[in-house]
Amino acid sequence: MLAVALAAAGAAGAGAARETRPPLYSAGVAGSAFGPDAFRITLPPDASGSYLPGTSLLADAPLPGPGDLLPTGAYPVVPRTAPVDHAALADATRAWLAAGTVPGRTDAEREVATRALLDLALLTDPNGASVASPFGPWHLVWPRDASWHAVAFAATGHPDQARAILRFLTRVQDDDGTWVSRYRPDGTPVRDGRARQLDAVGWVPWALWSWWQAASDRDRPARDTAALREFWTMLRRAADAAVGSLTDTGLPRPSSDYWEQRETRPTIGIAAPLLLGLRSAAALAADLGEPDAQRRWGAAASRLATAIEARFGATGYRRHPVAGAGPDSAVTFLAAPLAPLDAAAVTAAVRRTEAELRMPSGGLRPGNIPRVGDVAWTPATALFALAAAGRGDEESFAGWFEWLASHRTGFGAFPEKVANDGSPASVAPLGWTSAIVLLALATRDGTVGPPPT
Repeated sequence: MLAVALAAAGAAGAGAARETRPPLYSAGVAGSAFGPDAFRITLPPDASGSYLPGTSLLADAPLPGPGDLLPTGAYPVVPRTAPVDHAALADATRAWLAAGTVPGRTDAEREVATRALLDLALLTDPNGASVASPFGPWHLVWPRDASWHAVAFAATGHPDQARAILRFLTRVQDDDGTWVSRYRPDGTPVRDGRARQLDAVGWVPWALWSWWQAASDRDRPARDTAALREFWTMLRRAADAAVGSLTDTGLPRPSSDYWEQRETRPTIGIAAPLLLGLRSAAALAADLGEPDAQRRWGAAASRLATAIEARFGATGYRRHPVAGAGPDSAVTFLAAPLAPLDAAAVTAAVRRTEAELRMPSGGLRPGNIPRVGDVAWTPATALFALAAAGRGDEESFAGWFEWLASHRTGFGAFPEKVANDGSPASVAPLGWTSAIVLLALATRDGTVGPPPT
């Protein structure tokens, strides 16, 4: 996603990604993901207004005009001339919310969670294509982001949306078990020379495990694994690709990760998701009665965990397993509820990284790399809220959550970035941030079970 952000910023002006106040391209999304008249519009940065309670329908807005509608899935590509039953759409949206759970202990927390859930619903087409954001070059499916979206839906009691995303990811997977970096909502890959991001073979099995763990009795009756068996081929290919990526050192080969740049050394942003994915795959193989796969993937996970602790741990869990490497927010991937290792050492690394990555706005940048710019990124900041929730640190969780909640757009959407003056920047909503915040709340509330081991 970072490379797309840079490209879009470049269109707005040379060096825009490094400015202290990058532009805001969209303020949020409106419409309804449910009902026969479902539609979605992107709200421009200067938009004003409010939503009908419990919906994403604008309280005082007419139907969108020409050019405002997004041509995806079941949403219309041209404005409707017939009246739309907004009351019916509102009822359908509220019924969807009521069918699941809205995490949070206070009204303020639940308001943030409600908006995050509704934004994710509008980012997810009926065919399971769950885009990063509804604006321009972000209107694509990153397997990493989509996996997190699925986990958030599973954790909040919306298994149908989670399963739709998993089916989309299954359809677009290559035969070698990997995914390209991005897909269009119709499932066609974006082949622009961008390197594959190997972390998808970790995130997608984790998303499948999360859906399976959270599935209702209706979807997962006692030991009836038919629903899970649907994804066996996808899981086997992904987990075997993860095993095949491990080198003689026990670490995966160099690969592009969420920073989306070519790498010559292993990164923590690849090693940690692969550990999580292999642990998830082994647990799923056990449920499916596949002992050979369980042993193979479990052994690979153990080998990888040992290598991470030895190589990354020796240098304080930095971006690369070498002396002098910079900090990386991906250190949080090695904390509960994801792929926890040595709790004391990882917690110390997380707290040190927080201090190193803090920006004037109070949020955190992803790491020390010029292309991310000298501003805070909400997904990076949200990952530290998740890590705080995972270790039961209420004070740290509250601090990060309050920062995230107070730096949304006027429509309550999480932007991708926050400028140093505290203003939202880039695109909103960013689905990855919404998903991380929802999982952080659910983890803090105790409704997310222990991670796979």
